[in-house]
Amino acid sequence: MFTAAAALRAQLDDIEKSLAALESQMTSLRAQKERLLTDLDSLKYPVLTLPNEITVEIFMHFVSLMRQEYYLPQPYHGLLKLASVCQSWRAVTLSTCALWNDGIEVDCDRICDAGQLLKVCLPRAGSLPLDLDIQLPANDSFSMDTIISTLGLYGSQWRNVHLSSLMPWSSSIFPINRFPSFLPLLECLKLSKLQVNDNFVSSLRHAPQLRELSLPYSSWAIQLGLPFNKLTRLNLVRFSIAQLLAVLPYTLNLEFLQLAAATQSAQDIPGPPFVLLPHLHTFVCEKDTPTTVLQYLTLPAVERLVLGHLSVAGVHAIQSCVARSLSTIRTVDLINLDFDAAYNFLCSLPTIRHLCLSWGWEWSNYDEDFFFDAMISGSCLPVLESLTCKKCQPMKADKLFPVVLARWRGIEGTTKLNSVSLDFAQDSESDRESDADDHENVFDRLYELGRQGLKLEITGAPAATR
Repeated sequence: MFTAAAALRAQLDDIEKSLAALESQMTSLRAQKERLLTDLDSLKYPVLTLPNEITVEIFMHFVSLMRQEYYLPQPYHGLLKLASVCQSWRAVTLSTCALWNDGIEVDCDRICDAGQLLKVCLPRAGSLPLDLDIQLPANDSFSMDTIISTLGLYGSQWRNVHLSSLMPWSSSIFPINRFPSFLPLLECLKLSKLQVNDNFVSSLRHAPQLRELSLPYSSWAIQLGLPFNKLTRLNLVRFSIAQLLAVLPYTLNLEFLQLAAATQSAQDIPGPPFVLLPHLHTFVCEKDTPTTVLQYLTLPAVERLVLGHLSVAGVHAIQSCVARSLSTIRTVDLINLDFDAAYNFLCSLPTIRHLCLSWGWEWSNYDEDFFFDAMISGSCLPVLESLTCKKCQPMKADKLFPVVLARWRGIEGTTKLNSVSLDFAQDSESDRESDADDHENVFDRLYELGRQGLKLEITGAPAATR
């Protein structure tokens, strides 16, 4: 009995000694930990030792990339991320005005209090010019007024401004009469999908830097009281010919004009004057109705035409204006034109150097074969240097290859084709697999021309051919 008790006491003594040793080791480890934490706190990460101006450049590059990501929920996402990393980065982010003035995009329907967000963020830009892209609330007049009031406080800093609504049929009326009248830095103003009272009156007369203007209605151009004398770019979605002809005589510096739909026929115009636009180099026409205004215009400098959904009659109006203006067309973009309109137009302009074709099912197989044969023979587009085809079905590659090969190698009496861009569209994964099997050879031959020196860009090709 005595012997058993002695053995147990001996074991307890050994355990006590082991515990004492472990406690001593733990005390030593805790002391080492405290020393290491102190040393770590005294160190600075290399990125935090950079001069502020270098850090700002990195931040600006980062934010630029973040703004290009369309899926980000709101515009200040990247800036708020930077400001939440550490105190040093927060101070740099919040104090750098250049991070807050450019590319400000706000979807007010996706923010519960967009007006408050703008009140907090816009002052961060300091006195720098503001580039704003604001999608206004669709059915909230109170928020609309608050947002416009907030934006108006910074009117003297507006540079590039786009105000729009997600739904043009929304019940919110855009309070354009509350626009700031003093816009000394404004270079570009774009208003789209907005509703206003028909009898609104506003004055934006002090906008000496205004160069680009895009409006949903031509009447707005007059009612806003905008200065037109220095405009270089004008885009009207819906316009009255009479109103347009009242504006254009004051746009002698205009270089780019885009028209979508006329709301008034030319017969309703009592003897309008002819308008000379001496510097206009690009004319974009999206429907037949805008071509009615061309009978009143002289465009001697126009070089590029972008024509969409035009009939033969619409194309004829373009041709008449070009002939009367004695202009030389170098670049043409044709979007969904029927074959007769497109082919006759291209054959009438032998000076075209750059052609972009975008078509769906408007052309039959016979039409395509006829056009491509004319290209190969050199009877059409004799000085063509670059060809772009958009929305092609992969089956068109078989027809396009002989054209590209012939014009790149050179045909007597024609200019050598040196640049080709082809965009192929597939409707489904099964289509891609089928196209890869059926057209692999022709795509390989196209890529071979690229390796031989042809400037070639192909997008949407079946994966197996890349």
